[in-house]
Amino acid sequence: MIELKAHPNTKAVIEAWKRLSWGDNQLVDGPMAQDYPDVVGRLFIVQRTDVEDYSLRMVGAGIQELFGRELVEHNFLSLWNASDKLVVKTAIETALECKSPSLVQAMAQSLDGKKIDVEVSFSPLDDGNTERPRLLCLYQTLSNEAALKGRPIHRHFISGMYPPMPTDTGPSLRVVQ
Repeated sequence: MIELKAHPNTKAVIEAWKRLSWGDNQLVDGPMAQDYPDVVGRLFIVQRTDVEDYSLRMVGAGIQELFGRELVEHNFLSLWNASDKLVVKTAIETALECKSPSLVQAMAQSLDGKKIDVEVSFSPLDDGNTERPRLLCLYQTLSNEAALKGRPIHRHFISGMYPPMPTDTGPSLRVVQ
């Protein structure tokens, strides 16, 4: 998934997540918050609270501005087209299971049909041993937001899902001479 042509903000968040997840305290070489000033307002936390409920726990101001409303405590799946909810749930669950980020690309649409392209990354925050795991997510617009003409985003339609790269946990062979 990392080789995917993702937005630079998405790549920066995933790289920061990797360093923090692996306990790397050497933050000097990686992206810094001041290098990506528009990222913080696009971050959000999703927590699985039930089989079909992925509650938004913290939502950045930039996202709420795009949606024109407060989103905390809403089910993240409710923001998606009915037929795409399973794909989004799969992206979330795969990130949790693999303990690695996944990515969804989509078209966001307002009620009056205005559209922009977006991508959403899902990076697990918990070690997977909890019933209510959380993910750090980034909602990144890929198109000019002015195309919405100030109208709030109402629904999303999936254009691609990129799961984490599989980890090789199978048997290995070592040649000894």
